[in-house]
Amino acid sequence: MKWRSVFVLLLVLLAAVQGVNAQSSAGDIAYGLSVNGTLTNDVLFQLWRFEAHAGDNLRVGMQASGGLAPLIGILDSGGDLVAASPDGAVDAGVTVTYTIPADGVYTLVATRVGRDQGTTTGSYVLSLALVNPPAPGSNAREVTFRCGTAEIASALKIVLDSSLVVEGVNYRINVYGLDGFQTTVHITSDLEITNYCRRGNDHTGGDYIVLPGETPVIIDEALQANTFELDIEQPEVLGDVNIVIGSEDAAAGRYLAVITGLSIDAPGEQDFVQFEVGPLAAQADVLVYAVAVDAANSRLDPYVRLYPNDTGCDDAGRRGCEDVPSIAGAGLRLADEFSLMGDRFDAGVRLRRDDLERQLVEIGSFSGNTSGEYALVIIGTLPPRT
Repeated sequence: MKWRSVFVLLLVLLAAVQGVNAQSSAGDIAYGLSVNGTLTNDVLFQLWRFEAHAGDNLRVGMQASGGLAPLIGILDSGGDLVAASPDGAVDAGVTVTYTIPADGVYTLVATRVGRDQGTTTGSYVLSLALVNPPAPGSNAREVTFRCGTAEIASALKIVLDSSLVVEGVNYRINVYGLDGFQTTVHITSDLEITNYCRRGNDHTGGDYIVLPGETPVIIDEALQANTFELDIEQPEVLGDVNIVIGSEDAAAGRYLAVITGLSIDAPGEQDFVQFEVGPLAAQADVLVYAVAVDAANSRLDPYVRLYPNDTGCDDAGRRGCEDVPSIAGAGLRLADEFSLMGDRFDAGVRLRRDDLERQLVEIGSFSGNTSGEYALVIIGTLPPRT
């Protein structure tokens, strides 16, 4: 088999060249994670090892940059090549899918088109995703997902489609777990190589959060383990961005999520944001607010509607929105001095309970007369498993 002989040759080359690759043995990767590497004329390939189980349906992506033409191989526990991607163009992305036949340790080979006969060099990002479908008979989407070796119970999926992107503006995502919720967030997008998940953050210490009607909480060192913060730069290159919020080992509790970088650019414009609630979290309330950002160019008076049947909400807690708590005085103040606090003019809706289908929230301005920046503020609960 031509591919097999090529990879055997590459393995011999790697063993023969001293000091060529700083990675003297295979590095480690796991489902839900990405790794970075660089290939040169001395480093023709790099190996990444992972543990897999029979029946795992996996997808591997390799996004190249700096002039590299990417190529991926998958080796089984015995070192045999069992799957490979097509040849990639320079600075392109390639993917390969494979179903694991037996438990074991498998290896990803990140290389270049032509292998030892190739001429391209550059950097890459390699991602490994588990794409197993839900259990038969279940209509729940993303009941659980893996982040590294941990199993995460999905509480909420948020889809920011490409129409929401504001040119030159980053998305910023902050999530805070409370009452035992072990925050883990998984980010994917239309750009297949996007595959990021993480639990815990070292930069949220000192952040100040307030839930409606509750005592403020200041994030200390212990609470940082259940927080998440990420800036998504140049979201316009990603297409639709999927944000899944979950709790490790289905640990019960509440969460507060804040997403900035959104805007009603002109009076009369509407944004649509998609939500999918996990089956356990769907037994409890999920509140979604649009909060005007205190920016020099923002005069937005938000209006929110749960599409298509809800009559909509102008001011949460009053004027026909009495079933949604007011967000006045609630929000967050980050240690870097960014502040987002709601007031009586901000709007919110309650997602439908026990609804596992996609729910669409429309966001605009009251009477279509104002415009400006806003943030999504989401408050949800993951009940205990019974």
